[in-house]
Amino acid sequence: MKAITVLLAAAALSLPFAAQAEFAGPGVPAAVTTVAAAQKAADDTPVTLEGKIVRQIDHKRYEFRDATGTMTVKISQKRLPAKKFDQNSKLRIVGEVDKELTSTKVDAKLVEVLP
Repeated sequence: MKAITVLLAAAALSLPFAAQAEFAGPGVPAAVTTVAAAQKAADDTPVTLEGKIVRQIDHKRYEFRDATGTMTVKISQKRLPAKKFDQNSKLRIVGEVDKELTSTKVDAKLVEVLP
């Protein structure tokens, strides 16, 4: 009986150590992700992409390119950086994957021009 009590006490004391984990919610920056990885990611996965916008498709959609490929990025006017940029400017885009029936894109939450 004492052995069971000691075993239960040891298990209860070690429980808080087994439950440690890092916070992964809003406010935690996502690891830099490639276009290829973003295209394979699940819907609503947070991503951070670094590369270039090579062309504007329409007023909110842009073609984004990095070393692994291209994909569509949706950027609302209010999310565009104040600093001017062109197809040669390196950008960081923070957003989330938006999976649709026939396509995958990234909805941008933040766009930064990199030095």
